[in-house]
Amino acid sequence: FLIKQWYQRRVRGSLKRNKNLQTYSFLECVDQGQLPLQQLCCTVTFFLLHFLEFNVTDGMIYFMALLTVMGYLTIAGFNIHEVRTVILFGGFLFGLSPIIQTLTRSVSDDTIYAMVSIGLFTNFCLHDYSGSNGDYMSKCVSFNAAIFSAVCLASRLDNLNSVLGTIIVAILIYGVVPKLTKRISGSKKMPLLTMIFLLGSTCLSYISVPIVIVPLVISAVACLVIVPAFFVHLQKQKDNIFGPWDEAVLKDLGCKGGNRDISAE
Repeated sequence: FLIKQWYQRRVRGSLKRNKNLQTYSFLECVDQGQLPLQQLCCTVTFFLLHFLEFNVTDGMIYFMALLTVMGYLTIAGFNIHEVRTVILFGGFLFGLSPIIQTLTRSVSDDTIYAMVSIGLFTNFCLHDYSGSNGDYMSKCVSFNAAIFSAVCLASRLDNLNSVLGTIIVAILIYGVVPKLTKRISGSKKMPLLTMIFLLGSTCLSYISVPIVIVPLVISAVACLVIVPAFFVHLQKQKDNIFGPWDEAVLKDLGCKGGNRDISAE
């Protein structure tokens, strides 16, 4: 009985609640919520550009290609190897454009738009929002899903310039822009960039498909207000208990007198 009481007192004395708990303020959550909102605006912009009926001229192709190349070289660095990569990729893209144009001619429009929706949804869910290197496999799947959607949309176009322009815009939006925005993530310029993304996608929605404005605004409020506030509220409910029942962690203290000293924490 005495041993049991002594053990209970020792266990209660060693209990620790919320050890090493990291909390986030509402503004920090809002700052992190800007990344999904920006990606959503990019997805809406890319999808709505397909519904704008205008002729893509050679000048537009050159301008978009120049923006994409300059953005890529800014990220990867200006060197001979990267320039060769850009030239090789551009040549393949230009050569495969006629094939992409007729790739899904025998497939119905409903099937194409369903595949595009699945691809863009996959890109949004697996996109790297961490601001760091993140999961390499997840980033690859996300980017390839976006390119797959771009190829599906481009295959429904009749103009070769429109096909080429769709692929270039997809690479610019999903490959270059996220890398550039991560460089200013956490800075004072981030809210301004988010407002530019939101206003741009809203204006494009008003021109092409006005009904998209309502879910876009609701998503913006959810990303910047509702979800951060709910997350901050849930932090107060967190209650972790640490005690002597936790698993021991082996810690190597180095060699002492030729013998390796290992202790458990």
